[in-house]
Amino acid sequence: MEKVSAACAMDWSIKLEKALRSKNPVRAVEAILETGEKLQQWSKEPEPGTAVYSLFGLVPEEDRLFYNTILLRVVDAFCYGDKLVKVAVVRVFMSVFKLSRGKSKSDCESWFLSKAKVYNHLEMLKRVKHVYDKGDSEAKALALILFGCWRDFASEFAPVRYLIFTSLVSSHDLEVRSSLFAAGCFCEVADDFALVVLGMLNDMVKFPELMPKTRLAAVRVYAKMGSSHAIANRAFKICMTLMMESSKDDSLVAFLVSLTKLSSRSTHLASELAEVIMPFLCEDKSSHVRAAVLRCLHFLIKRGMCFSLVHVSETATFSSLLKQADLSADMQLKALQIFQKILVYKLCLADPSELHQLIALVENASQSQIFSSSSLAISILVGIWKEIVRTAEIRSIDVSSTSLPLQLVVLVMDRLTSLAQLCSDPCQVDFALVGEVQDLFNVLHLLVGKQSEVRLLVLDKVRLFLVNLTDGLRKPDGAHELLLGVINYKSKRGVVVRSELLASIHKFLIVFLENVECDNKSVLSQVYEKVKRVTECVRSCTFFDCHTQMIFTLLLHSPVLWGSNNDADGDSGVSLVDDMFNYGIVSLECSTQIIAERNYWPAYRAGVYAARLGAWVTSALIFDKLKTNAESDINSFWLKSLTYLSHAEGKLQLLLMPSGSFKLVNWLKSNSCLPELSKDASGEFAHCIALHEAYMNLQSSLGMLGNIKASSEVFSFQTWFLVLKTRVMETVIDLVEYLGLLNQDVCNKKQVTGCNSLKQLPRISIQLQKLAKEFDMLETCFVDIDSSSSSIISTLSLSCSVLAFAAGVVIFIPRFSFHETLPPFTSQIGVCSRLVQDLVQRLWKVDPKICELLSMLVKENESQSCSHVQPRNQVLKVCNKVKMLLSVCRDVLACIHGLQNWSNSMQEEDIMSEISKSCRNLLSQAVMKWMQIPFGIPKYFFNIRPCVGAELFALSSDRSKSTTETISVEQGFQLSLDLCLQLKNIQQPRVPVRLTKLYCLLYTKLAYHTPIQHGETTRNQKSYSPWRDEDLVEMSGKLFHHAVTKSGKKPEVSGRFDWSIGVSAVVQFQPNERGQGFSSCLLDVSRFPIGSYQIKWLSGCIDQHGSYWNLLPLSGKLVFTVKKAS
Repeated sequence: MEKVSAACAMDWSIKLEKALRSKNPVRAVEAILETGEKLQQWSKEPEPGTAVYSLFGLVPEEDRLFYNTILLRVVDAFCYGDKLVKVAVVRVFMSVFKLSRGKSKSDCESWFLSKAKVYNHLEMLKRVKHVYDKGDSEAKALALILFGCWRDFASEFAPVRYLIFTSLVSSHDLEVRSSLFAAGCFCEVADDFALVVLGMLNDMVKFPELMPKTRLAAVRVYAKMGSSHAIANRAFKICMTLMMESSKDDSLVAFLVSLTKLSSRSTHLASELAEVIMPFLCEDKSSHVRAAVLRCLHFLIKRGMCFSLVHVSETATFSSLLKQADLSADMQLKALQIFQKILVYKLCLADPSELHQLIALVENASQSQIFSSSSLAISILVGIWKEIVRTAEIRSIDVSSTSLPLQLVVLVMDRLTSLAQLCSDPCQVDFALVGEVQDLFNVLHLLVGKQSEVRLLVLDKVRLFLVNLTDGLRKPDGAHELLLGVINYKSKRGVVVRSELLASIHKFLIVFLENVECDNKSVLSQVYEKVKRVTECVRSCTFFDCHTQMIFTLLLHSPVLWGSNNDADGDSGVSLVDDMFNYGIVSLECSTQIIAERNYWPAYRAGVYAARLGAWVTSALIFDKLKTNAESDINSFWLKSLTYLSHAEGKLQLLLMPSGSFKLVNWLKSNSCLPELSKDASGEFAHCIALHEAYMNLQSSLGMLGNIKASSEVFSFQTWFLVLKTRVMETVIDLVEYLGLLNQDVCNKKQVTGCNSLKQLPRISIQLQKLAKEFDMLETCFVDIDSSSSSIISTLSLSCSVLAFAAGVVIFIPRFSFHETLPPFTSQIGVCSRLVQDLVQRLWKVDPKICELLSMLVKENESQSCSHVQPRNQVLKVCNKVKMLLSVCRDVLACIHGLQNWSNSMQEEDIMSEISKSCRNLLSQAVMKWMQIPFGIPKYFFNIRPCVGAELFALSSDRSKSTTETISVEQGFQLSLDLCLQLKNIQQPRVPVRLTKLYCLLYTKLAYHTPIQHGETTRNQKSYSPWRDEDLVEMSGKLFHHAVTKSGKKPEVSGRFDWSIGVSAVVQFQPNERGQGFSSCLLDVSRFPIGSYQIKWLSGCIDQHGSYWNLLPLSGKLVFTVKKAS
């Protein structure tokens, strides 16, 4: 458990005292600055509570005592130290003071240098005042800065006020500027002081002999006159008058800045200021002033001010600024940003006619020359268009007639083409240029989206970009290529730059293909042909290595293109399939060449990419060859695990591929590669055999991971994912064998006939639904997971839910009862309701019509619970895989309605055989469709890093009857705990979330009784494996609904898990910047008999986007002991 600053205060105070007594002045300065950094960290931490004092063994208020001691010691150093020491002390207090900027008045009352926190503030003021009285001008200036930093208590001290007033009229400029700083700080908290300073500033600014720096400092003080509306209004008028009288540009800019900050507190003042300074953009003002005006207007508009600027004339003014050639690029960008903010506000109120006028205005603005040279300007313009599209969708306004999207695509691609020419020149290329290319491709993603009309144009432009790049690398110089280009691009730097450029194009194409949603096979064929031309362009350039050529070739294995062409009909369809298999062989040959060249890391990356795309034969070949070259046990086991996983998926893929797959098999046989995948898989029971072999390979893959001797945090996602895939495969095999699906041998031992076979379905259905929940749990337990991986897991979870619904088809027949096969305390109606509820929860944003049909299957009072909340990070992305699962749902719904009609019109004996036949046909088709879906592997599966999680530390609040090593409570009493929740691995660049709320659920019951061996402590030290905890899903659901209930949402009814038989408590924490929170709780264990019990716990959080996440427990379960009452 990491110590908080309050627990370190005593040590810091002692170390500071030792350093200040040192005879080495440099050591004293270093100690003071080091203390300043610690004080900054301390000021960001929440106020310590009783839990902090208890866990760290502190006396209450001990931290405040040492805090004030540290402040006094630093002030003493200022009083008696030399100039370097004094400057160091001022830097410390300035750094702490800056942290209060932007805080509200209520927050400032309890901040780190407030009067409530600094007990000995009078003593500090007297000591620094003594330095002011006895020191020279530099010492006085430093003392005045300290007074400004201590404004909360110094502004009430009359002698200090007098010193500031007298220093304002001093003959030393340094002292005057320091007094202006202190006066500005005091004006923010003291109205009476501000009135006096306001009168003095008016005379000071007009004084002709005042130094320019001092005059600018005086003008800046006006910006701090905002403690009350009356003073701000008065200061605004005075400052406005002075600005109109000023003739110097430097003073004019300073006045503009101060007026802008004053007017940001009032819409009336902001509008008045805008009316005055708008003409400055058209008058003959210097570029310096015009740029300042644009910055001021942008500052106000960002804060929602200046509503007068949204009129048509002002909007047109900013649009016209984009075409003024005399304006610099920076000024045009600022004008464009203001134009964007104004349009966003106008879109909120625009009717259809006004919206089309705005579109015309944007089209006119897009003709500016700035868009041919600035990627940032293009991104702003694309952002404006996206806002227009969003508004049009909300208000159902048709904007398809505009050509603006095509214009924007041309702008982006023309800029990319010009950058390609620069990138091909080794004298001009640098990483900033590469970054600009990456940014433009990101903008292109936003622009293209799902608009089919611009996709083909974009692919042509991407190919043109590659052609310009490769042509630039092959510039002829007589009979030879440019020697400089060869040298630079053969060097390490050239390889890195070239790789970054190609990676940007490749990433764009990946996401581009993922977003292609089109049922028109002719359009998909055109997309395939254009991607193929891009691939050929890369393969034709000798500067690109085999790894680059391979990953571009694998683009043709994208699930969108692969699935559509596999289903193609006619001669064209056959030629496309053959073509794709030929490129599959090309990728195999490239992988063989990469490994032969001993480029193992590029080979591994290519194997990872092939696995993510579902090119399992290629990935199996790469991992199979790499595992023999692994130099460590961890690498060897990891590669073996990936090999088994690729074999499991590759076996099913080859079986379900069209007839053209024999080319791949023949290539494998001729090259003596992957004998398991190249053997004949045809036969009557091929599908069942493939399922069994896939299951065995998944088990082997999981076993290889278990052999890795590494921290359980590192491979937790991989292990959990493989465990769930193995369980799903095992459950599907049970379903196939019990019902004799997929031409299963009728002599199979598991197969049963008649009604007995149907009675196995409810158990399998419940098991599949539980696996769907576990996939949900997996997705929410890793806060740094990427969106594509999250989408894959959501689709896997949906597939389990759909299979559970299909397997539970017989439960929806009211005349048949399955109570004897259901778990205890589970009703048939309840199972039906949960199956429907689970599907509706996942599909209500994807297909509302199916949700309506599903809701009709259960009673009205049961269907009401289907509209419960869902984590924002678990929303499904509509794709071809989801569409295939939706078709299974429709088949199940049709089957249920048919069975219900038959059961009402026929006798039970007559209907049984028909029901059994219908269920087998339905489930056979469902399993076959499920096997054909290319789920792929999450990108996050290949992130080998410690996962983000939490550790829980607990001590009994009653320290008189417990120790730091044990938690105990007397029988008949409640257990009071002081808790510390410590997040692990959260402070990493790869973690993109910021936590706003933190929760922890503690749960125990009599069944968690555990024997305590001699020497054991309060914690079960065994490594935690979440996939083995049966209560984890239910605990996650309770914690999630507690979190959203705090936000006003309706909680979900707890499923089959009975919380009444145990004791639970949900604790909320306030995390500090290090991810550490403290709190206390009570567990009512008064009815527990004497003995030792485990406490299961799970923590969760809500991030800045409102998404809920679980945090993996990285420490064992807590153990407490109930003792006999004394």
